[in-house]
Amino acid sequence: MTDVDRELGSSIALGVETARGRSRRNMLGAIAGMPPWAGAVIGIVVLIAVWWLVAVTFFRVTGSVPTPWQVAQHLAGALVDPIYWSAIGATGGAALWGYVWGNLIAFVLAFLVLIAPWFDGLATQLAVVCSCIPITAIAPIVTLLSHPGSRATSIFLAALSVIFTTVVGSLLGLRAASPTQLDVISAYGGGRLTQLVKVRLIAALPSIMAALKIAAPAAFLGSVLGEYFLIGVDKGLGIMLLAAQASANPVSLWTLALISGGVAGLAYWVIGLIGRLVSPWSSGEAR
Repeated sequence: MTDVDRELGSSIALGVETARGRSRRNMLGAIAGMPPWAGAVIGIVVLIAVWWLVAVTFFRVTGSVPTPWQVAQHLAGALVDPIYWSAIGATGGAALWGYVWGNLIAFVLAFLVLIAPWFDGLATQLAVVCSCIPITAIAPIVTLLSHPGSRATSIFLAALSVIFTTVVGSLLGLRAASPTQLDVISAYGGGRLTQLVKVRLIAALPSIMAALKIAAPAAFLGSVLGEYFLIGVDKGLGIMLLAAQASANPVSLWTLALISGGVAGLAYWVIGLIGRLVSPWSSGEAR
């Protein structure tokens, strides 16, 4: 092979590689230029297609996995049925109370760590215990301690589900304050409490709101799980899930699962919207 042939081959290979690189960059640019909702729509379409394929192939005989069309029809009827809305309200109310109490406990633990640093290890251990404790072990105990007809178990499990997330997020945020700003407070005679109010809370808002956003679906899930152990209660999404399971009604089960996921997603979105309004300077909420 002559030098001319080598140069010609090198130029051709370089041209092919350059063309591929441009095509690759054009493709990546097209993907990056898509609107934010396009990815979500594509993901939902792919998910529904896979769901439909699985339903009509692997579970066509048993019907354990209904088709999306069957679930959509049942869901349309459920959205106009007051029984479902009453169940959503009952479960959501317990989740809200647990969300409030759990976050209050988490905030108290986080603030105590800043005021009394020696409390750090104990607070972290308590948060970890709340996260690791088996729900199926603690829920029956709470049910026995509460009177029949009470939703204490749902509220307790909802609170238990948010403590760890909020404690960790709050501590990370409260420790993110600028040392220079803290030194200024100290130079003017301010103590830990003044630092907490004047500097740390403002610096911690993005992390705290992110933790609260993650904790909202967790609280709703804890409330639904708590209804599996309630005594003397006949209203709630967890109660309806148990009834659908007992009657072997897969369409109703999948509909209730979608409703639960929708409510949890709505709670996540609402807290995220509040977080963007409260801390618009947060880079974590950038477009």
